[in-house]
Amino acid sequence: MKRKLKTVFVLITLSLLGIIIFQTYWAVNAYHVNKNKFDADIDIAMQKAMDDCKKDYFDSIRVVLIKRLSDTGFKIKVDTLHEADTINVQLTIHFSDKYTPYMDPPFTITTPRLNFYRSKINHPATLPEVLTEASFYMPNLMQQFTLILGMEDIRTHPKQQADFVAFNKTHIIVPEDTMLKIKRDEVNTIYSFPKDYRRADSLKLSNYFRAELDKMHFGSQFLLKFSTKTSSPTKLNAYYSETNEYSYKYHGFKVFHIIGPEFFARAVFPNPRHAVLKGMTITLLLSILLIAFTLYCFFYIIRTIREQRKLAELKDDFINNMTHELKTPIATISVAIEGLQKFNALNDAEKTQRYLQTSKNELQRLNDLVTKVLNIAAYESKQAELVKEPVNVDELVNNVIESEKVKSEKKVSFNYTNKDNINTINADKLHFRNVLVNLVDNAVKYAKEPVIVDITCYKSGNYVCFSVKDSGPGIPAAHLGQIFDKFYRVPTGNLHNVKGTGLGLSYVKYIIKAHGGDVTVKSEINTGSEFIVSIPLSNG
Repeated sequence: MKRKLKTVFVLITLSLLGIIIFQTYWAVNAYHVNKNKFDADIDIAMQKAMDDCKKDYFDSIRVVLIKRLSDTGFKIKVDTLHEADTINVQLTIHFSDKYTPYMDPPFTITTPRLNFYRSKINHPATLPEVLTEASFYMPNLMQQFTLILGMEDIRTHPKQQADFVAFNKTHIIVPEDTMLKIKRDEVNTIYSFPKDYRRADSLKLSNYFRAELDKMHFGSQFLLKFSTKTSSPTKLNAYYSETNEYSYKYHGFKVFHIIGPEFFARAVFPNPRHAVLKGMTITLLLSILLIAFTLYCFFYIIRTIREQRKLAELKDDFINNMTHELKTPIATISVAIEGLQKFNALNDAEKTQRYLQTSKNELQRLNDLVTKVLNIAAYESKQAELVKEPVNVDELVNNVIESEKVKSEKKVSFNYTNKDNINTINADKLHFRNVLVNLVDNAVKYAKEPVIVDITCYKSGNYVCFSVKDSGPGIPAAHLGQIFDKFYRVPTGNLHNVKGTGLGLSYVKYIIKAHGGDVTVKSEINTGSEFIVSIPLSNG
């Protein structure tokens, strides 16, 4: 049995290790899958943040263009050609008390198309608003607006005009957009940058990026990095993440992005594990619960096997003890009958009576033993039914004492006290008497002469208690929790001075529980034990 138990233990341990290793491998792979998803999601978040910045950029252009085209220094001239259903739009600028045309030839657009752009504005729109809206869909119109307004900025700002003249003097061939490359220090022109624009751009992109991450429930911290040229991102690994590098062209108040530095932005996550593991919370929790449940199941199996092994050993002891208990009265009766038959005991009345009385006592002992076993079998199969009735306490206890005095071969002294003068209890007389008989019988059997047994009856709340205290060897504390188990007997080494079945206290506990009560024990080595049974006090 021990070898089989060890084999089962080894197999269960190997199975458990296999499950833990598999769950760990699965969790690691799940982490890498979620890490890859995290890297893809932060790129999507960055793209959406860039789109939000782009929208802000075009909104700022719209505000600047509408404001500049509505300026009194500009005049928009519109000629309608009915035969072609077209409109000529010419923008002129007030210069030296006269308007100078800046669109030559004029910009041409059909009336339906102009009305289409007008319909995209949610309120009655002015002509500058309609033309501004159209310029976002017509690059050549936006280019002309940018050129005209840029020339006006140069003309009206002396420093910019001086820079432009100086630049032209030092360059023989002047590209068309050369003036756009001149450094601008002013802040109110369409080509100028606001102060601290890099910091402003970084904060704006960072805020939009954080908003997109919050939508994805990513709480991980990141660093936003800007550079003026593309760089190779660090290789991704389990401890590091970053987005791809995106071109950022959406500076505030900058209408045309040809001029100025072009920035490249990317977000760096020094410690993405928190966000990745947070996304795996339910998965990891279920995995841990599965391992814990498996551990519990294996522990339960091992405990059950050990209990079964212990029960098998107890049954073997029970069979050995039962065999001895049965053989003793049978052998005694056989000897008595043989004496009657072979030794002329029938002619001796006194000897005959003595042999018959011995046989009767042994048969009674045998009957008690069989009854005890049958009682155990009955209550185990739930067949024992209690028939409660009023039972006189003093009469019941005295009857048990007298019965024990008759059958005991030891010199016993009983002390019975009914402290609270309890008259009757409501109990099953037969089974409750058997409970007291078992307790008193154990007190006598295990004690050395002279035996002193104290029986006390008293009230405790709504319960009546019966205490049976002996002067025996006591029970070790390690065994107190097991003495009420079926077949269990306190080990005594190789000594077997007291025989028993190990069923008595198990029977006691069952009957008292069936009455709605409880049984407890107090014991000290070499001092004695005290068993206390309590049942509800219905009468008394």
